[in-house]
Amino acid sequence: MLKYPISLDFNWGSFEQVADKAPENIHDRLLEQGSLTALLKSQSSSFRVKVINEQHLTPPAYICRLLGDAMETAICREVLLYCDDKPHVYAQSWISLEANQYGLKNLGENPLGDKLFQQSSWQRGDLEVGCVEDADAQLKLWQLFGVTDIPVFARRSVFTNHSAKVLVCEMFNSEIE
Repeated sequence: MLKYPISLDFNWGSFEQVADKAPENIHDRLLEQGSLTALLKSQSSSFRVKVINEQHLTPPAYICRLLGDAMETAICREVLLYCDDKPHVYAQSWISLEANQYGLKNLGENPLGDKLFQQSSWQRGDLEVGCVEDADAQLKLWQLFGVTDIPVFARRSVFTNHSAKVLVCEMFNSEIE
């Protein structure tokens, strides 16, 4: 179990800013506008979610800027998404306490993406992408993925339902074909 969530504090921008650096095998995942869960399920014969950690935390300032500066506590959910028994994605979500009233409480090993895309009241904000350059974050991700020295690319977006917000960030194992 991770002591504290992997830092998401790195440069975020458009896909075009990282397209030439990101391996082609993850381009479809970085660009997917629909449910990543649905995409992963369609590309594999088995899919599962492994919860690494889920806890109430005070979000760091860079998360509060996305979810609302007045936010004092949120649920930080960290999971690995497995396709065919291999870890493809580390996902970290920051769920406002208000979002729980929209069916996001106690998800267990159910995919958050299923809930967000099954309810039309959730609206997705802009999709941003980036390359994980922080050495500590890279090391933790390599350990979770069971790999060494690969580039890790990520995407994030904020989902909104009235005033409830959820930040979803997905980091991809680029070694997977």
